[in-house]
Amino acid sequence: MPLISMDEVRNRVRTFIPMSTPYRKSENQKRENISSFNGLSRDGLINGQTECRLLLYETLAQEKVFIQYPGIESSREGPRRFALDARPVLQKVDGSYSEDMDFKAIWDIIDRIGMDHRADIDILATVFLRIAYMIGYQHNDKEYTREIIDVRTNRVLSSERLPFVWNSLSIDGDVLETLNDRFGAYNGISLEGFIYYNDLLAQNEDCKYQYLKGDRWNITTGRINNCLSHLTVISHIRGHIGISKLIDSFQRSGVAPLPQTRFHEACGNLVRREQTR
Repeated sequence: MPLISMDEVRNRVRTFIPMSTPYRKSENQKRENISSFNGLSRDGLINGQTECRLLLYETLAQEKVFIQYPGIESSREGPRRFALDARPVLQKVDGSYSEDMDFKAIWDIIDRIGMDHRADIDILATVFLRIAYMIGYQHNDKEYTREIIDVRTNRVLSSERLPFVWNSLSIDGDVLETLNDRFGAYNGISLEGFIYYNDLLAQNEDCKYQYLKGDRWNITTGRINNCLSHLTVISHIRGHIGISKLIDSFQRSGVAPLPQTRFHEACGNLVRREQTR
């Protein structure tokens, strides 16, 4: 697939969002995803012993990104127990697996990308914003490879094709190829793999907060708060937030979503807020 110019990449990722409630446009997609992921059967599965994984993304570099379940929070005691917990798992090109990444590990990678490619970090910020609001997502209704594995040996116990309906992040292949070439790999993971990993991690956050909050669930929690917190980190990288303010922002609740009025600090002119009619 031919590479394209960075100017063309910027034109393709440029995003327009309404000034009020930008999450409403994708609300049905968000609810459908939560229903589909939380509806996956956990029968006979035990975290750390016998788990299931569903192959949802394959990168241009032939990495595989799964959603694997049940996650560790399924065995947690108390009111914060999330019985339907899952996690993304990324298999590298050489067949090895990336270490699980929490948000701190993700921010470390974003920081390293910022040090190497500060002039282009606004593109990554805009991709995270698109994940936050599920902009440009593709509806899928097809079969995916489902594997039951013995976690202790990583042996595949069974494999089948499973019908699954969900909405996935969609970015043009030549844009992804160009970004992979531009940014390179981090911890042995392509930028595309890193992006897909973040999408599935954000999806689990949506599922968790809807499960824990029930009737009190607010659609703005989950992926929106977490992905917009990535923008806060990028705002710091781009010199708009000092380190003390950055630390203080995250100390309050663990997340620090960048306010809509300050999206330009992370995304530059690649995101424009427009008045809806």
